[in-house]
Amino acid sequence: MNPASSPQTVLVAGGTGFLGAAIVRELAGCGYRVIVLSRRPRGVAARFGGIEVDARGGDVTDPSTLPAALQDVDVVVQTVQFPGFPVEDPSRGRSFLDVDARGTANVVAAGGEAGVRRIVYLSGVGADPESDRPWFRAKGMAEAAVSGGEPAFTIVRPSWVYGPGDQSLNVFARILRLLPGVFPQLGPGDQRINPVWIGDLAAAVARTLETPAAIGARFELGGPITYTMDAIIQTLMDAMGRRKPIVHVPMGLLRVGAAVAELLPGQLFSRDALEFATGGAVAELASLRRVLPDLPLTPMPEALGRYSPGRSA
Repeated sequence: MNPASSPQTVLVAGGTGFLGAAIVRELAGCGYRVIVLSRRPRGVAARFGGIEVDARGGDVTDPSTLPAALQDVDVVVQTVQFPGFPVEDPSRGRSFLDVDARGTANVVAAGGEAGVRRIVYLSGVGADPESDRPWFRAKGMAEAAVSGGEPAFTIVRPSWVYGPGDQSLNVFARILRLLPGVFPQLGPGDQRINPVWIGDLAAAVARTLETPAAIGARFELGGPITYTMDAIIQTLMDAMGRRKPIVHVPMGLLRVGAAVAELLPGQLFSRDALEFATGGAVAELASLRRVLPDLPLTPMPEALGRYSPGRSA
């Protein structure tokens, strides 16, 4: 990579999260000056020990905090997710509409005023402003805001992303380690997904900054193999050396449990979160290859061999 001919200063909104932190490390390793936008900027240095990053305070849901945060920034990478994702809590501003849709529109507006040259938005497979699913609808609305004018944009639509520190595959790994006898699968386990390794996602974002074809482009990003969810769990079992029968918990029973969880204090679970967790996500790779034809994609068994699922932070 040649940052000398590319934007020098990149601000990562949501840079302390699972996706954002990997992107921060990748960009810093490529020689960019990286700024992390955080609601708690004092904690950023501890999150990235040994890596030189700057921190600025800001909240995408509060437009007044953004103009100063985006000064002298060439590119914004928007990766923000709300606390407790994907369990929404609209009363506390924790929803797809608040963060993905309105928050991204706030970043676009502030970026245009601050002279930001490009916004890279991490959307998702299935994003559609007309969808009846709040997560797809909000991300579709965010894409519309990003692509509506200035600054220039790149939109990346990843499939399900996994790796050290994720809150999905690592949860399954902990269940495999701790629960005796069987693995309880949510629903039928037949949804299709081509999961993408976090390192490949971070590399893709970094490469868009030096790739002219990425300006004004949107592309999907997934792994090289499409699995059913049952096959993903079996692949995880193989990597961990722990084989157990998969027992499918009926969706009807899960919906009843999720409805009860909605009534309990705290942000535990919801029926929408259940639908999110049991949905499919297959990225078509033709759009990726038009923009980043040489990006390597790591097969899941190889990626799982690089860390200890369920134990890595």
